[in-house]
Amino acid sequence: MNKTIKLLLIIGLMSLTQALPAGEARWYNTEQVKQGNLLFQQNCAVCHGANAELVKNWKQKGIDGKYPPPPLNGSAHTWHHPLDQLKKTIRQGGVQIGGLMPPFSALLNEAEMDAVIAYFQSKWPDQTYAKWADRFEVAATDPGQPDITQLLKLRLGINELATPVETEVKGVYQTRFGNKFAYLIENGRYVFIGDMVDLQNGRNLTELSRREVVNQELSVVPASSLAVFPALASEKTILNVFTDTSCPYCRKLHEEIGFLQEAGITVRYFPYPRGGSKGPGYQTLKQVWCADDKAEAMSIAKGTKVGDLPDTSDCAEASFVDEGFEMGKRLGITGTPSLFTEDGGRIVGYMPYKELIPKLLNNL
Repeated sequence: MNKTIKLLLIIGLMSLTQALPAGEARWYNTEQVKQGNLLFQQNCAVCHGANAELVKNWKQKGIDGKYPPPPLNGSAHTWHHPLDQLKKTIRQGGVQIGGLMPPFSALLNEAEMDAVIAYFQSKWPDQTYAKWADRFEVAATDPGQPDITQLLKLRLGINELATPVETEVKGVYQTRFGNKFAYLIENGRYVFIGDMVDLQNGRNLTELSRREVVNQELSVVPASSLAVFPALASEKTILNVFTDTSCPYCRKLHEEIGFLQEAGITVRYFPYPRGGSKGPGYQTLKQVWCADDKAEAMSIAKGTKVGDLPDTSDCAEASFVDEGFEMGKRLGITGTPSLFTEDGGRIVGYMPYKELIPKLLNNL
């Protein structure tokens, strides 16, 4: 194994493969062929035939001076063209090359064009496909490119996957969907979902990536958009807290916030209304974010300070309550309080200040 790294994959293993056409392994899968069949019958069969077999005299111009549609089943010159050229012809039509085919860019998206090509290539004999794949080096597709995730996308039914990057283990690529990390091998045929641990060095590689994602999300939020309780002495570290004013343990944590400040810990509150817009603290959080002093309003809302909240929850700043909720979901938050250390580490739930302060300061 690369650099003698020994790994533990805490995972669920799922095979993403389905039977492909016999013979040469192909770039597409049976789901794409199935989808492509439907699209082909709807858009292409009237000219190319239901099995992509028309027209046999495709080399001879018609009385209009145009070439008829060629067979796409591998018996004509379709295999002489790379994948991007085939897609370009579907996208732009065939008029520019002396044919009659109209453009389909308004009817088919990129994935649907791929599916159409998958369908008619499924009609190609193995020998024809092998010549095409060898000619255009299809089999040498860089596994670091996004198409390594195509099977995973099909199984999950989503398109939003992070661009896969090769890990320090050769042949293992990391991607992410939502707050979950996945590791692809065999050019995307298999996936491991969970944490990857370097047992030799005792490093949780997935946790390092997870913290990087947290830092990327939180670092772009200016302090002016948050309810900030600064350290009373020299600042030693920062604690980011996703909170809800209706949450009992959020209130309990807030009652102890003074101890954190005295220990040199700055607390930054992000809004996370449990239940979203229907949650019990949603409107109150919006009132807090409408206040000129969000920190003071937060203390009033959590009962540690006497005063009045703004009468309105309808202001420009209040939109950040919804943004905070969406951000929290991306980070995998399901309840409050959810705490994140300055380096992106996560502490789930309330922790008494006598335990929390040492934990935060010992990480420095």
